[in-house]
Amino acid sequence: MGTNDRKSPKAKAKAAKTKAKAPGAKGLKPTRKAGGRKEAPVTRRQQTLWVVAACLIPLCLAGFSYFTYGLTDKAWNAVVGYQSPFLYEDMESAPASSQPGTAGVLLIIVDGLRLDASRDLATWNLARAGSASVPAGADLSAVAGQPSLSDPSAAVIPSGTSQEIHGVTTNWYEGLLKVDNLFRSAARSGKTTAVVAGKGWVDLYGDTIGTMYKFDDSSGDYDRLVFDQTMAILNGTAPLPDLLVVHFGGVDNASHEFGGISAEATAVATTIDGYVGQMLAAYDLTKRTAILTSDHGHIATGGHGGWEPDVLNVPLVFTGKGVVSGSMPAAQQVDLAPTIAALLGIGVPAESIGTILENVIALPPEDMSRAFIDLGRARVDFTTAYLETNGEKLPPSQALSDAVTAVTDAGTLLDQAWTTAVAGDPALAEETAKAGIYLLDKARADVDHLRADAERRSRATLSLVMVLLPLIPLFYLARNRWGNLALGGAVLYFALHSALFFWIRGFRYSLSIFNEESAIKQFFALRMLDAAIVVLVVGLVFGLVAGWRKKYRGPELAEGAAFMSYLVGYGLALQLILFYYLNSVSFSWFLPNLVWGFKFYADCLQVVPTGIAAVLVVPLALLGAKLAARITRDRPARPSMGAK
Repeated sequence: MGTNDRKSPKAKAKAAKTKAKAPGAKGLKPTRKAGGRKEAPVTRRQQTLWVVAACLIPLCLAGFSYFTYGLTDKAWNAVVGYQSPFLYEDMESAPASSQPGTAGVLLIIVDGLRLDASRDLATWNLARAGSASVPAGADLSAVAGQPSLSDPSAAVIPSGTSQEIHGVTTNWYEGLLKVDNLFRSAARSGKTTAVVAGKGWVDLYGDTIGTMYKFDDSSGDYDRLVFDQTMAILNGTAPLPDLLVVHFGGVDNASHEFGGISAEATAVATTIDGYVGQMLAAYDLTKRTAILTSDHGHIATGGHGGWEPDVLNVPLVFTGKGVVSGSMPAAQQVDLAPTIAALLGIGVPAESIGTILENVIALPPEDMSRAFIDLGRARVDFTTAYLETNGEKLPPSQALSDAVTAVTDAGTLLDQAWTTAVAGDPALAEETAKAGIYLLDKARADVDHLRADAERRSRATLSLVMVLLPLIPLFYLARNRWGNLALGGAVLYFALHSALFFWIRGFRYSLSIFNEESAIKQFFALRMLDAAIVVLVVGLVFGLVAGWRKKYRGPELAEGAAFMSYLVGYGLALQLILFYYLNSVSFSWFLPNLVWGFKFYADCLQVVPTGIAAVLVVPLALLGAKLAARITRDRPARPSMGAK
């Protein structure tokens, strides 16, 4: 080596000083990508930003969780404590202009009986097919409303109106039913009524029932006591009530305890079927009419309240005087009240939204036409009030004006129908009355759509802001080297949580999964625990994958783990925002689709624990990365998720 290659001590010291300032000195840590390529140096500022993001994101998600917890409570109470704005307590229908088609009606409600189970019961099939003592009846099914619970359905059947109108949405409802019903209408027409049932019917109808025979429906011998009392009425010397309602509850209790298709539920149904057979034998069906039905069904494991066909489709059989025999198309549960009113010759309940099952009952043509005219006139009064309630929340528009005009046109058609009926053309009168009723129902539906659309437009701007605002941090977070892994972790969370909820737990978005009301709080708590466990497991997997790839910076990886939690929170937030846009979270005049409503609650139950658990995801990911790095320390480095 020549003298030109030698360096003096002074030159060596200067070179060492220069090297100390080069990349790789303390605070500027060069790393090498897999394959030997060098990465850009990391500044102290960048490390600080990573640490700040890793701390700030979990705190923000925890705050979002707290907010969502309150939102969940608000939305839940909006359904449980729903206050219908359509309660016109002074509204009464006029007495019927038609004559009765029967001397009396016996309405038997077997609580919780499934449609398929009813087809295995001897008495029900006897009422369908007929025998020497029981005339052949009308065989059909009825679709219950939602929530498909006992008290809401007990409010639907005698009122002929829906849950969002009568306001009874749970079995926790307190107070008397605040809409017109068959018991009130019968009293106005001088007819007598009696009910043999449990506490729920007393709570709903109180002294509007002529005679109430109350029994403890939690008692094991409730059904027998109901049967004994009913037979005492039927075989007694006193005149029979014009409307007698009998409620059996044993099938519902057994279905909750053992399952909707269990042997125990079948045994109870068979026992009650024997009671029903004796009741029909004691009831003079040549002069009177019996109706057999259920308020709701059960899923196979027990439970109801949701949308399942086995829950909503309930058996309905008419037999006796004034009944057309044969298999009939499905009806709606709200059709029972106006049909019974037509049979008894009493005014239809004022808020009824159902129709008369003209293919099921055989009234003389002049009485059938007048029954439809009575139904239409009651519907005019209710629709007028309904449009005023909803219309005052809407700005003037041509569509609103058209709906109001339709009500006027319907009233004109009903007047024409009456004139035609008096003139002796009942067929034309009935068709004219039906045309008026159609206009009224359409006007109500049109105004519902107008109000729903107007309210969605009012929520659109806020919804868009809530969607776009969280995207701002993503422009920064997307530069994180572990961004692809964060996205994969978020996708993994939703996949694992869905698999746990639907496949492993066997749940669905339905109130029917609550077999007992006491299980609701436990369900909420366990679903939050599931979500917390899944997000923590995904956080650990995130760290293990990062550590397995060998090269990582702790602060950057911490930010990446927080980024993953942010994506999970944002994914859940998007679903909540969509529900808010479509329905709001406070339901002041309608009930949302309960499938999507249940999903909203389920999403909220994920937000709360995943947001809180985000505080633990970051350290858990770092722990997983360190563990994986130690296990694989002798392996060659692999490219990071962001390496090219």
